[in-house]
Amino acid sequence: MPCNLPLLALVALFTGGLADPAPSREPRPAGWSDRSYYLAMRDGVELAVSLYFPDGAPPATPAPVLLIQTRYGRAGEAGFGAPWRRAGYVVAIVDTRGSTASFGARNVDIGADEQRDMDEIIAHLAKQPWSNGQVIASGVSYMADTADMATSRPAPALLAAIPRQTDFDTYAHLFSPGGVSNDWMLQTWGSAVRDMDLGRDPEGGDADCAARAADCAKLFPILQPVDGDENYTKLRHALAARGRHWGPEDYAQVTFRDQPGGNGHTLFASSPAAHLAAIRRERKPVQYWGSWLDAGMAEAALARYRSAPEVPTEVWITANNHAQNTGADPFFPEEKSPTPAASAIFATNIAFADRVRTGGRIARQIHYYVMGAKSFRTTLRWPPADAAPSSLYLSAGQRLSPRAPARRGADRYAVDFATTTGKATRWSTQFGTPPAYRDRRAQDARLLTYDGLPVAADTELVGTPVITLHMAARTRDPAIFVYLEDVAPDGRSTYLTEGQFRAIHRKIADPAALPYDQGPAPHSFARADALPVAPGKAMTLRFALFPTAALVKRGHRLRVAIGGADADTFRRYSEGKADVFTVGRGGRDASRIEITTRPWRR
Repeated sequence: MPCNLPLLALVALFTGGLADPAPSREPRPAGWSDRSYYLAMRDGVELAVSLYFPDGAPPATPAPVLLIQTRYGRAGEAGFGAPWRRAGYVVAIVDTRGSTASFGARNVDIGADEQRDMDEIIAHLAKQPWSNGQVIASGVSYMADTADMATSRPAPALLAAIPRQTDFDTYAHLFSPGGVSNDWMLQTWGSAVRDMDLGRDPEGGDADCAARAADCAKLFPILQPVDGDENYTKLRHALAARGRHWGPEDYAQVTFRDQPGGNGHTLFASSPAAHLAAIRRERKPVQYWGSWLDAGMAEAALARYRSAPEVPTEVWITANNHAQNTGADPFFPEEKSPTPAASAIFATNIAFADRVRTGGRIARQIHYYVMGAKSFRTTLRWPPADAAPSSLYLSAGQRLSPRAPARRGADRYAVDFATTTGKATRWSTQFGTPPAYRDRRAQDARLLTYDGLPVAADTELVGTPVITLHMAARTRDPAIFVYLEDVAPDGRSTYLTEGQFRAIHRKIADPAALPYDQGPAPHSFARADALPVAPGKAMTLRFALFPTAALVKRGHRLRVAIGGADADTFRRYSEGKADVFTVGRGGRDASRIEITTRPWRR
């Protein structure tokens, strides 16, 4: 599915636009660096580095360094670095190995060589005459992934990281949540970044820097040559020597988290979660940002918080888009201003960095936005200690009951494979289109729904919902999609969260055997734990939805909606055949959703 925004603009969108250009004898596009050069790694591979100084020239007094490692082009990250420059930091932006203007192969993103490069980059920046030896890593999206990964490295000069919107587990939090392939993201993003790294227009235009030097400037800010290479000769040598580049086809047939793709690499190995032991050993403080409406980024932040209890960690979870520059609270679909505002987010970032640099204490806390309330709460654990657990049971008449029905029954649902959450979702925001969840009544009419009783008082729904379905399917490979929604007295249905799950992964895992703390109802997604599905035979699926926090107002109801597809985003399963789900309720087959709530306090 084509992206709704131009790819060249997206490079800037993720990072808040481009910086004002530094003074230059020749006109330069906005975002052009003050100084740029190639830095040779241990194996001779040269990485393109751009420096942005606070006043356009190296500071007389050594300054701290803000490091951004990107795979989208250095100049596109200048906007993210601009407020750091104004705050007195030197901003260093590096094209990672095998991407855009750097040399090297790109057979995998954030592979072992790219990880080792981080040690040398950080050491190099720390010893420059304009550097005070203090390095902070940050960035949004991929740049957040590299910032997070840097905290696992033996790099003494790296003091802390501020990853904003990162997938701690690339398999579970982005490309294959619940073991369901996010084909839209894999195909759209994977194809675009390959074009970037090979010097082609990622929007499908005919600009090709590798083929024609005259085309190179058209691909700015993705491609910026280093100083002295204004004719792009060396940059084009980097493109020509690229070699095999990974592509979406490498991961198209990946089913399991421990399964290598066609390039020989697993998605998980490129995840910070795969390096948890090193993260815990290094204990670098982090300020970790996510959003309830951005893929699995909120769960990524919470999973890291749970999994590294000795690491000083601030978590901030908003209801904004991936770039944190557009509001996405589904209770206020017309309001697009982000909360917090971009200036407030940066103030929080710089305060954290300065606290770390001066030896201040970083308290372990989770700050989270409550959808529908326009307010933040703070907790030391997830869910908050005073949130009470309860279950709502699927009952006759498509109702949710606080008590398990004594009588057994079942509901049949013929899967509608055209159902969708749309093209402006928590998944599309990863590639530029902000989430915009509006009234879901029309889609709910095509799903199997269950409604609860009106709540008697304003209630905070806060935690990680868990669904248990005793069910059967007609096919051998079904995928199940579950949505939790708020239904107003006038019938409007507001999206709260979702979870998807491929039934072959249903074996519950031993938490101690997993690579990190996956929270409630965990699964290994390992090949050895796959369970076959027998058509028509009962099975139990128990899995977590993505975490959420929302104000459920007095008189509103909770709704559980069940489907078998999300046509605009995820792969179609059920063997490509028609499917029918039979969902059991009552007795030993008491399908239910578990939630945690507490009375609303203003």
